[in-house]
Amino acid sequence: MSQLIPSIAVRDGRAAITWYTDALGARLVGEPYVTDDDRIGHAELDLSGAPLFLAEEYPEFGLVGPESGRRTFSLHLTVADVDGAVARAASYGATVERPPADAPYGRTGVVVDPFGHRWMLQTPPASPAVPRPPLRSGDALYLTLRVPDGARARDFYEAVLGWSMAPGQVPDGWEAQGQTPMVGVHGAQTHDLGTAPTYAVDDIEVAVAAVRTAGGQAGEVERRPYGLSAYCRDDQGLPFWLGQSG
Repeated sequence: MSQLIPSIAVRDGRAAITWYTDALGARLVGEPYVTDDDRIGHAELDLSGAPLFLAEEYPEFGLVGPESGRRTFSLHLTVADVDGAVARAASYGATVERPPADAPYGRTGVVVDPFGHRWMLQTPPASPAVPRPPLRSGDALYLTLRVPDGARARDFYEAVLGWSMAPGQVPDGWEAQGQTPMVGVHGAQTHDLGTAPTYAVDDIEVAVAAVRTAGGQAGEVERRPYGLSAYCRDDQGLPFWLGQSG
């Protein structure tokens, strides 16, 4: 079975190992590999069974830690007590970006460690989440927030609505976790700013034809990982998507 292991870059490898061990309860696996110039070339940590690799920055190879206020990913760690985990991380110098709060998918808090990496600490709900009702044709399936700065939108909606957002599938893209309907942020946009909904349909070819007949505009049907989609505009120019699963 394949395994995906995050490998992060930090400015001070020894300090990072100490911090993750003390603040997050990580365990150092083996001895770090130290290069001839005394940099940590590789170290492996175990966080309650979840592996994490780290190395010091190698600017000559383009490998550097996150810039202040600019992060392209979040690390998600499941913990038994998120309130205690956030408090412990803060006591060791982490910045609390979002205090623990309850949501349908669990209780989640977000911290940024002293090395610039963003951690989503989460305690799963005690009981399984109630399954979503089946989609019907015409239901709002997904909301896409088209914005100039995706990371800024992520920070705003996490602070205002308590969303927990993870990196999406496009540059500067973010996806809200556990929201109904699903919500995604698409950053680096310069036109059609705002919210573009995706509506579920049973037969996308029929729906595309209906859009055109009613005076709207519909693009070509495209195959996506989740099914079929078509970008459309209604007869007043508002953008939306049609989506057919499968």
